[in-house]
Parts: sequence; structure tokens; C-alpha cells
Amino acid sequence: MAQDHSSFVGFLLRARNIRRWPLMSQFVEERLDSHIYQAAAIGHLLGAIEVAVYGNDEVDPDKVSAMATFHEASEIAGMGDVPSPVKYIDPETTALMKRLEGVFERRLLGSLPTELQAFYQPYIEQDKVDIHVQLAKAADVICAYLKCAFELDKGNKEFHKSMQEMEKQLAAFKERYRSVEYFAKIFMGDALLTIDEQAKDMAWIENANKVHID
Repeated sequence: MAQDHSSFVGFLLRARNIRRWPLMSQFVEERLDSHIYQAAAIGHLLGAIEVAVYGNDEVDPDKVSAMATFHEASEIAGMGDVPSPVKYIDPETTALMKRLEGVFERRLLGSLPTELQAFYQPYIEQDKVDIHVQLAKAADVICAYLKCAFELDKGNKEFHKSMQEMEKQLAAFKERYRSVEYFAKIFMGDALLTIDEQAKDMAWIENANKVHID
């Protein structure tokens, strides 16, 4: 008999309560749900670049986006965002954190009705060598890089060291995937502009002036 209730969606909604960068003072506090949205959107774009620009027919942009949607499964299921200085303080702690992530991933997977678990297993217990998972991770790093750049632009020096680490990780992904290099060249520069700067080629200011002044 099918399970008559599931806490799966309830776990997903908990993303709105999880504060990212918990040890850092932030100009704008980031929550996990907004980070997941950004990673899913950027992940889809990376997948589309692989296909449309570089002809990589082994990549499905929708699957990259789905992997990015569930890339923080352990945090959603109750582990929360463990700061990197804690997670990577020594090899023993890192190994323990990875085991705990697996525990919470299985918790999220187990919250699904039995008939859906096999379908979602690859998305929640992700294969780290799968290119779709790799591109989702690249999207995650891009999001973190942009967060650091935003905070530094606002004069928040707390993100100086984090930015150095994100630069290293981003450089590694740029070497591995042409789509990440393409993204950095085409999209990164405009990502932190003001709305007026981003819309400079859309003629909206001129059109608005015609309505209100002419």
C-alpha cells in the first residue's frame, strides 16, 4: 500500500530558514532557498552552453539544473550549513562531515514515498564524477564567487579570504569545462551591475523620459 503522507516537501521548504555563511557578517543575508534557485538557473545555463556553444550532446541542461536543485540535500534535511573552516579543519573532521552528509541525504530520500525513492536517488545521492553533478558544483562555486564579490563591493572585508578560495575553485572549473570559462567571460562582468547599468541597451530610460517629460 502506498505511503499516505510524506515530509519531503516540508524538508524542501526548510531551505528558507537556513542561513548561509553563518560565521560571517553580511551586507545582505543569504538564505539557502535563494542560493538553490541561483545555482539551478546558472547550472542550466552552463549545460546550455555545453550543448549550444560546444556541441556536447552528452549534457542535458535540465539535468544539470535538477542536480543543482538538490545539491544541498543534506542541509535541507537538517544538517544546516556547516562553515568550511569547521568542515575542513582536519581530515578526520572532513571525513566525519561527509559521512553525516550521507546520513542526512538518506534521511531526505527516505522521506519520499517508497515508489518515488528510486527515481530521486540519483539526484539526492549524487555521483560526484557525473558531468551534470560537476557542472552543478561549478554553478555552486559561481554563486559563492558572486556572493563574495557582492559583499566586497559593499565594503565587507569579511569576505576577502573567502573570495581568494572561490577564485581558486573557479579557476579549476574554468580549466576543466569550457562552459565555465565562457560563462565567466560573457556573464560574470555584468552580474553585479546596477539595474540601470544592466538595462542600458534596452532604451527604457529614454522611453520613460518620453512618457514623463515630452
